[in-house]
Amino acid sequence: MKNNVMREILKEKLLKCEILLTEEKLYLLEKYFQEVIKHNEITNLTSVIDETEFAEKHIVDSLYLFKLFNLSESGKLIDVGTGAGIPGIILKIVRDDLNITLLDSVKKKTDFLEEVIKKLDLKNICVINDRAENLGRNSEHRENYDYSVARAVSNLSTLAEFCLPFVKVGGFFLAMKGEKAKEEIDSSLKAMEIMGGKIEDVISYDLPSGYKRKIIVIRKITKTPDKYPRRPGIPEKRPIK
Repeated sequence: MKNNVMREILKEKLLKCEILLTEEKLYLLEKYFQEVIKHNEITNLTSVIDETEFAEKHIVDSLYLFKLFNLSESGKLIDVGTGAGIPGIILKIVRDDLNITLLDSVKKKTDFLEEVIKKLDLKNICVINDRAENLGRNSEHRENYDYSVARAVSNLSTLAEFCLPFVKVGGFFLAMKGEKAKEEIDSSLKAMEIMGGKIEDVISYDLPSGYKRKIIVIRKITKTPDKYPRRPGIPEKRPIK
């Protein structure tokens, strides 16, 4: 793999989206991609290993958060179910001012994240190996973030129970979803209300290849009741409907 292949692909994709990055940021994103591919042989981090696909489906898609939503300067953000660090690592590379926590329950993935953070020399970013149901009850993290972000495959009702307990009143849970998100939205309204959230906006956008995506913007308007999140496994087995 040539060292600058990803950089050139990224430049082209980002230009189409009117997103401008410095050469330094492009270099770090390319280095991150290379680390993911190298570790993917040992730890299942992503099924997307082609440079062009990775650039669009992971990096460009993550950066649409900046393009379409105003993340406040030095905001505190938790990426729930971060996996390979998407979007958290990508957001940190481009917005160094953000204070980011990466949360995942799989130890091999959090070990990878710790290593890649050191290699990229990223600051004000931490990794936690735990389940959202446990950490959401921890007083150091509960209702302590300006933003929670999830790009996970869980349904929106379950994600609301995972993510909204982390968000302070006035903050936002940003759910990144595909084009079929409307069905999930309709079935998640009760869970949103119980967790103290309210859907404020649904932002639709197309990636350069035409792949349709949505960012569901949920504002935290009241505190999450103490009984939530429920114990590990229950939000997925019995989503609130």
